[in-house]
Amino acid sequence: MTDPHSQSENTNSNSGLQRLRDRTDELELIISSLTIFALFSLPGWLFESFANSYTHLSLALIVGGNLGMTIITGLSYVLGSCFVLHLLVRAYWVGLIGLRTVFPHGINWQRTPGIGPITRAHYQRELPNLEQTIQRADRIASSLFALISLLTLAILWVGLLLALMLAIAGQVGAQFGLTNRFIVITTLVMVGILAGLPALLWLLDSVLGTRLPGLQRSAGFRALIRSLTACIGLIYPQRLILPVQLTLQSNTHPRMFILLLFLGVVAIVFIGNFRVTGWTDFTLSGEFHYLGDEALRQDFHSAHYEAWRTDKDKLRAWPMIPAFEQSGAFVQLFLPYQPLRDNLLLKQVCAQGPDLPASADCLQQIWSVRLNDQDVAMAQFIPAERGDLRMRGLLGLVPASGLQPGLQELVVTWDPSGFTDDLSLDDRYANLNTEAHIPFAFNPAYELSLPEVQIDDPAPQLHTEVP
Repeated sequence: MTDPHSQSENTNSNSGLQRLRDRTDELELIISSLTIFALFSLPGWLFESFANSYTHLSLALIVGGNLGMTIITGLSYVLGSCFVLHLLVRAYWVGLIGLRTVFPHGINWQRTPGIGPITRAHYQRELPNLEQTIQRADRIASSLFALISLLTLAILWVGLLLALMLAIAGQVGAQFGLTNRFIVITTLVMVGILAGLPALLWLLDSVLGTRLPGLQRSAGFRALIRSLTACIGLIYPQRLILPVQLTLQSNTHPRMFILLLFLGVVAIVFIGNFRVTGWTDFTLSGEFHYLGDEALRQDFHSAHYEAWRTDKDKLRAWPMIPAFEQSGAFVQLFLPYQPLRDNLLLKQVCAQGPDLPASADCLQQIWSVRLNDQDVAMAQFIPAERGDLRMRGLLGLVPASGLQPGLQELVVTWDPSGFTDDLSLDDRYANLNTEAHIPFAFNPAYELSLPEVQIDDPAPQLHTEVP
C-alpha cells in the first residue's frame, strides 16, 4: 500500500523542481548571452598576453603556454558557436511559448489558403503540434547546454594534465639535450593513454564481455576491467563528467551522441591549432611556392625593423634596427637576449660568474656583426634594457660613415663559433636559423646652405603723425 505522506513529498519535490526548471531557462539565456562575447574575445586577449611575455618565459612555460593557447582558443570558438546555437534554439523556444499563449489551439487547418487537401493531410500526419515542438526545442537547448559543460570540464582537465606532463618532459629532456624528442614521445604516449584506455575498456567489456559470457565469470578478466576503470578514473574526472555524459547518452541517440562528442573534441584541437597558426604565421595559404618563409627570412623581414614590428613579431627575438631608411652616421642595432635560446650557449661560452661585466662579455661572444662584408667590433655593444620592446640585450652603433647612398646589408650571426652545429647542446637547435640579413636604405642627410639675407634696418622706426 502506497504511503500518502510519501506521495505528498514526491509531489512537492516535483513541483519544486519544476519551478526551479522554469528559472533555469532564464539563467541559460543570461549565461549564453554574456558568455558568447567573452568566449570570442578571450583568444585575442590570450595571444596578446602570451606574445608580450614570450621572450621572458622558461621552457616549461612555453611548452605549457603553446598547448594552453591551442586548447583554450579552440575551446573558446567551439563553445562560443555552441552557445550561439543554444541561444537561437532557446529564443525559438520562447517564441513558441508566446505563440501557444496567444493561439492555444495551434494550427487552424480550416484556414490555410494555398494548401491543397492532399498536402494538408500530409502535413497533419507529419508535423508536430505546438506542445511537441516546444518540448523538442526545450530538450535540444537543455541537452546542448549540458554538452557545453561536459566538453568544458573534459577538455580543460585533459589539457591541464597534458600540459603538465609535457612541461615535465621538456625539463627532463633538456638535461639530456633531447628536449624536442622527449616532448614528442610524451605527446604520443599521453594521446595513446587518453584515447587508448577508454577504447580498450570498451573493446574488452562492452564487445568481448557481451559476446563471450564466459569471460564475465573469470576472476582475472574482472580484475583487468576494474584496473582499467581505475586507471581511467585517475585520468578523467568521472564524478563530474560521467553523470552528464551517461544521462545525455542514454536519453538521446547513443551512437550519434558519441560521434558528436568525438567530433567536438577534434574540432577544438583543429580550430585551436588553425587559429594559433594564423596568429604566428604570415599566411595559411600554401600557394607561396616561389617566395616562401625561408627566402624572406634571408632577404627581408619586418621583424628586423622596430617601426614595422607587429604582434606576430613579438614572438621573434631577432636582431633589429629602428627603421629601413637610415640617414645618420651610425645605425643603431639591438641584439635581443632570449633566455630560452641563449642560456645553454652562454653556459658553454662563459666561465665567469653572473656579474654584469662578465655577462656583457659573454653576450658579445655569441654574436658577430658584419656591414657589407666588413666586421664590426663587438666590444662597443653594451647591455641594454628596452622597456618599449620588453626585452634586454646588447645595444650598439654600427658606423655608417663612408657608405655610398643606396641599399646596404647588415649580417648578424648568432653562435659564430658553431657550438650548436653538432647539436651537442640540445636538439631544439636543429632548425634554428643562426644568420639574420638586415638590408637598409642609406640616405645621408645633407645640410642645406641658405643664402644670407641682408637687413638694412634691423629695427625700423615707426613714424606716427598726429593731426
